[in-house]
Amino acid sequence: MLDNVLVRCFFLVSFIVFHGCGDSSQDNQIQHANDQPRADSQVVPNRNSALLEATNVYGPLLVAEGEFDSEADVRPWSAWWLPVRSSYLFKGENGEFAPLEKYDKYRNKRMLNVGTSNAAGFEREHFYDPDAAPWEGLCNAWATAAVLEREPRKPLTLGDLILSVGDLKALLIKTYESAEGLEYFGQRYDGDSASVYDDIYPDQFHKIIQAVLFEQHRSFIIDKEPGMSVWNIPIWKAHTKIERDSADGRILHVRTWLTGASPFIDDIDYVGTLPLSFEYVYDLYGIYQGDGIFNITHGVWMGPSVDFHPDFVTVMGEKIVHKSRNIEVENSVVSDLVSMAGF
Repeated sequence: MLDNVLVRCFFLVSFIVFHGCGDSSQDNQIQHANDQPRADSQVVPNRNSALLEATNVYGPLLVAEGEFDSEADVRPWSAWWLPVRSSYLFKGENGEFAPLEKYDKYRNKRMLNVGTSNAAGFEREHFYDPDAAPWEGLCNAWATAAVLEREPRKPLTLGDLILSVGDLKALLIKTYESAEGLEYFGQRYDGDSASVYDDIYPDQFHKIIQAVLFEQHRSFIIDKEPGMSVWNIPIWKAHTKIERDSADGRILHVRTWLTGASPFIDDIDYVGTLPLSFEYVYDLYGIYQGDGIFNITHGVWMGPSVDFHPDFVTVMGEKIVHKSRNIEVENSVVSDLVSMAGF
């Protein structure tokens, strides 16, 4: 199934911030791909060349019939996605301090030469929005951190200052609000396109799965559905089933199941990976090359995946430079706290 052509011509996006998360419901009633009107298999449609970046980076898509499984070498961890309209980060309740209040107390007591730390106040004044949309939050930062960082799994006690697992995860997520070196495939729908579904082609989507997860055994991130809201989920496992059409040998019917880490946790101190699964259906059109291999020319979303499929995909580049949008939060301080807690 897998070709070995990898073109390492990463395009780097400098400090682009995508907010978003929301509820995890979806329609699991998947229709057969043939229920969708079939396109002419001999005709390659006109397509936006800017949305063919997966081919440019990873090479042509070559596939074979069969069922295939793969997992990333490192499984991303679950954490709360920190909604923008929540005061959790900066305002403690029931006599407990908030994560950024604990961060300030640590800096003020242990790092006397930095002056007065005011991360909690800066967060409240610059980022808190009680009128934000329900889906707005930091699942972009969480998803990136969950792929790249070891999971904080133990609380940290520093005298009378106790940072829970949830506190440590929240602080670590804050350091990934802005990231340089991420690769984006497809495009985010901002409400100004002719169609909400002008996002990622299924053949480009499949190529990323093949190159990143199957060949490199690395996780990647999907915005799990089209629309203005962004629902970033780190993916670590895939199962795909490819069947040749009985009537037209150029058409391959594909079902792909992806498993990711969920941010929809009930316990803020949750440790581990709460799985969240998605099923996508699409047809791939190609030319048979012999030896069971098809050279894919294009693809079409099918069945319910016409309306429910990833908007864009994010892949970690070779070097990621990250920071918090809160200028009071320093990566080195957060790293020290997480390291002291241990894993």
